[in-house]
Parts: sequence; structure tokens; C-alpha cells
Amino acid sequence: MLLNLTVFASVVLLVIFISEVILPYFATKYGKAQDKRATEISATLEESFIFWEKKKMLLFYLFPFILSGLGLILARHMIGAFIGLIIGLILPNLVISIAKQQRLKKFRSQLVDSLMIISSSLKAGLSFLQSIEVLCEEMPAPTSQEFGLIISENKLGVSMELALKKMRTRIPIEEVNLIVTAVLIARESGGNLPLVLSRLTDTIRDNLKLKEKIATLTLQGRLQGIIMMILPIGFAYFIYKQNPGHFDVMLQTDLGRKLLALAIGLEIVGIIFIKRISTMKF
Repeated sequence: MLLNLTVFASVVLLVIFISEVILPYFATKYGKAQDKRATEISATLEESFIFWEKKKMLLFYLFPFILSGLGLILARHMIGAFIGLIIGLILPNLVISIAKQQRLKKFRSQLVDSLMIISSSLKAGLSFLQSIEVLCEEMPAPTSQEFGLIISENKLGVSMELALKKMRTRIPIEEVNLIVTAVLIARESGGNLPLVLSRLTDTIRDNLKLKEKIATLTLQGRLQGIIMMILPIGFAYFIYKQNPGHFDVMLQTDLGRKLLALAIGLEIVGIIFIKRISTMKF
């Protein structure tokens, strides 16, 4: 009897210690780490004029726990929780990357009109800085934001050359590199900048048309990659719901687990190959 009471008291004390000391300690450490991470990512996004509240950023880092619990509920197996955890870890960075890529895509789509405005302003007798000011008044974000930052930096004493180079660093796309290089060379050599920008406008317009055409032609390959990624997961889930014991031989034996890991690895390799084949880099 005394032994049972001792064991019970020890278990109670251990539970109290874990709940009152261990869990709050790790919760505090995790909260501080995620708050620091959210601040760093928020600062990185603000460089691209993407402003998200810190609370929204912190919510992203609850995704691993939320999706892990959701996967456990839906699959009723630890594999579901593990898949949910992996998706939750990948999802925040994926969302941030998509947001930045969408902004770059929008900026690229506005480049032709932006160059035409600058070229027309230069032909009208305005200086390059005044032409950029006209551009900021005429064009929406993100073009007006990026070129407006050039004006602000120039007013604070930063040279136009350095401001343009900083924009090239912020927006790492080929078209911006061409524009900055052409403008810098024309300013140093005293060339006909309006003529250079007019020719560059035609070059970029043709380049964008070519990229759109290639994207259309490779659409089938990219769709195949998406289907290959979704189909095995959907098929496995459907079979599991119809017959929960169907995958026991794969999950409860060493050979089955090895074959399952091999199948997942080959699936990932196939997706990577299809993505590489259907993606053209310029």
C-alpha cells in the first residue's frame, strides 16, 4: 500500500513539474525563437514592400502543429501527423516565396510601360530624375514603389548609379539588369539614352512574349508533375478509407517500409525531373 502511494505521489509530482516548469520553459523559448524569426522575415519582406503583421507571421509557425493534428485526425495514424508536420514546416516559406514571386511577376509585366514613360519624358526634355518622378506618378505599385525609392535615396545623397545598382540587387531579374546596365553605360559614355531605352523596350517586349509562349507550350508537362504529386497521395487515401488494413503489410514489416520509402523517393525524383524538363531558364 505504501509503495503504491509512493509511486502515485511521484507520478503526480512529475506531472506537476512537467506542466509547471518544463512546458512553460520550452514554450517561452519557442515563442522567443519564433518571434525573432518573424521579425527577420518581416524585415526581409519589407525590403520588397511586402508588409505583413507580425501576428500573421507568428501564425505561420503554428501551422506545423495545426496541420499535424489535422493529419492525425483525418488519417487516424501517426503517418498522417508526420505528413501534416512536414507540410506545416514547408508551408510558411512557400507562402513567402510565392508572395515575392508574384510581386516580381507584376513588376516585370509593368516594365515595358515604365520604359516607354521614361523614354517619352526624356524626349520631352526632362532629366532622368524628373522622368522617374513622372513614372512614379503614372505607374501603380510595385513599379512606383521601387523607382520612388530611387528618388528618395537620391534626395538623401545617394548617387543615381548606386541607387540603380541597389534596385538591381532588390529585384534580381534579367530585365532589370539589362535596364540598369544600359542606363549606367549611357550615362557614363554620354550616349543617346532615349534611343537606348526605346530599343531596350522592344527587346524586353519580345523577350516577355517568348517567355509567355514557352510557358504555354510547357504547361502540359507542369500539369503532369502536379498530377503525379497528387495522384499517389489521393489514391493511397482512397484505398485506406475503403480498407484500413490494406497497407498493414507495408507499415508493419521492414521490407514493406523500405519499399514504401523507395516509392516515395522515386516519386520525388520523378517530380523534380519533370519540373526541370518543363522549366526554361533565361
